[in-house]
Amino acid sequence: MPDSTERLSIDPRLLQRMKGIEIKSRFLAKGLYNNRHRSTDFGSSNEFIEYRDYQPGDALSTIDWRVYARTDRLYVKRFEMEANMEVHFLLDTSGSMRVQAERGLPGKLELAATIVGAVATMVIAQQDSAGLYCIADGVAVHIPPSQGLRHLSLLFQHLSDPPGSGGGDFGKLAQRPMQEIGRKGVAFVVSDAIDPPEELFETLKGLMVREQDVTLFQILDKAELEFPFDKMTEFRNPETDQRIMGDPLRLKQQYLKRMNSHLQDIEQFCNRTGVDYVRIHNGDDLVNLLASHFIQRLVRGRG
Repeated sequence: MPDSTERLSIDPRLLQRMKGIEIKSRFLAKGLYNNRHRSTDFGSSNEFIEYRDYQPGDALSTIDWRVYARTDRLYVKRFEMEANMEVHFLLDTSGSMRVQAERGLPGKLELAATIVGAVATMVIAQQDSAGLYCIADGVAVHIPPSQGLRHLSLLFQHLSDPPGSGGGDFGKLAQRPMQEIGRKGVAFVVSDAIDPPEELFETLKGLMVREQDVTLFQILDKAELEFPFDKMTEFRNPETDQRIMGDPLRLKQQYLKRMNSHLQDIEQFCNRTGVDYVRIHNGDDLVNLLASHFIQRLVRGRG
């Protein structure tokens, strides 16, 4: 693990739970790649390098049965040339992600950066490429996909203090990165997604058209879901600094109705279009929730 990870707090239990879980793309698995996205055009690259443990989803034809007979363990062969999968992270670093959380809970951006860091670690561990966009009032940083621990260290440097400010229209601003991303890969969109969702839906659809296997992680503060205020409160828009005073007891019912409707629209869109949707708030058990999500992907054959 690179030294720079010390600046980004990732629960070791999370990395341990996700260790050995492989991320695959359903589109790659159907065509360009086979099993662990191995290129079907071997040519002179069909040179054996090493064995790796058999994992659910590997074709039985890749198992070395002679090794199994000697060791009673399942291994598959790895070859010199394995096609490389690109995994892109589109991370919302706007003002709304930077709202201070209740004491003892991580902020939304801290939680989002932790998720991206954990998943990027998985990607690099399986020798694939990870790239990062930080998006606020524009693309604050773009790190093209690459492999290796040095590259992972670079990602962690940016995730420890994600650049960006302002914002307010993540879905629209994310369309530029969406247009730059190539075909056939995996894309993780990480945002609170609290803006009107139409532009975000266009971005997600654009990624799907490019045969990206897309997951939307919607990161919320627990207070945004529960509206726990019980006395006159000043509410501030973190992206425009607009402020209003209000009686939360009068506002709560209407707020929760609109919020639940908004969340339902996002979930229904994702179900309709095949985008994976994971909603996480900063009071959730991240270790179990994130690990369960990726295990379910494996069960569905999507890695």
